[in-house]
This record gives sequence, structure tokens and C-alpha cells, in this order.
Amino acid sequence: MQKDLNPGCLDWDEVDPARHPFDPESATATVRSLGPAHRMPARPDVPYGNPLLHKWNWDLARPWADAMSYALTEEYGAWAAGWRWAHDEGDYDGGPVGSWCCVLHSFTTPKETLDRVVDGLCEWRDWLERLAELFEAYPLDLADVADQRIL
Repeated sequence: MQKDLNPGCLDWDEVDPARHPFDPESATATVRSLGPAHRMPARPDVPYGNPLLHKWNWDLARPWADAMSYALTEEYGAWAAGWRWAHDEGDYDGGPVGSWCCVLHSFTTPKETLDRVVDGLCEWRDWLERLAELFEAYPLDLADVADQRIL
């Protein structure tokens, strides 16, 4: 796991939706225009457990997903790295994104895979926007934070 792609290492300034404009309507076209979208490795047509699939996952598919993350962060900012922060045991475990699991399970055809990238990006952004609304609705007074531990 590369630290600079791990969304769990981002701070609020890097993910605050107010600081980083995003148009979900143009996300599909943007994702499809990025370099990695044109260099997707073909998934081998072998069953799970086949060593060829394991090798493809580590040698080609994961680096592709990292390249897509870098391209998205170049386009949108560091916040976009969260598109892969999946529930359960995904690329980055324990996150809010359900549209993407991991390369091995989410990477299928080029169209479906890119649709999942867009869905993960938009789902992550929606989660950040909901989080921002909660921060605004329930502000913490940093001077009294010790007394507000219950919050």
C-alpha cells in the first residue's frame, strides 16, 4: 500500500469538498479521458485461484489502479484517491465506498471497470459532502474539545 495513495492518510484540508470543486456530471468523460483508461490490462480468462490471475492482479492490475489513482489526483486533487477506499477487505480496507472492492473483484471489462471507477469516485465524493454537512451542523469548539469528548 502506497502511503500517498492511501485515503486514510489524507487530512481534512485535502478532502474538504468546499476547497475542491467537482462536477459529477462530467466525471465519466473525465475518467475515460485519463491515460490509464486507455492502457487497461486485459484480465485473463481463468478461474479464481489460478496462479495466472494472481500474477495479473499483482503485476498488472494493481499498478493500473495505482496509475488511475495518480491520474485522478492530478485531475481533481488528493481527495480523489479515496475512490478505492472500499468496505471490508478492499484495496484500502474499512472505507465508505461500496462501488469498488479491489482490483481482483472489481476489474472486469474496460467499460464496466471504468464505470466502477466513476461510481467509486462519485460515491466517495458524496460521502465527503455528507461529512462536511455533519461538521457544519455539529461544530466543535477546539478550545473546549476536552470537555466535548462525548461528541
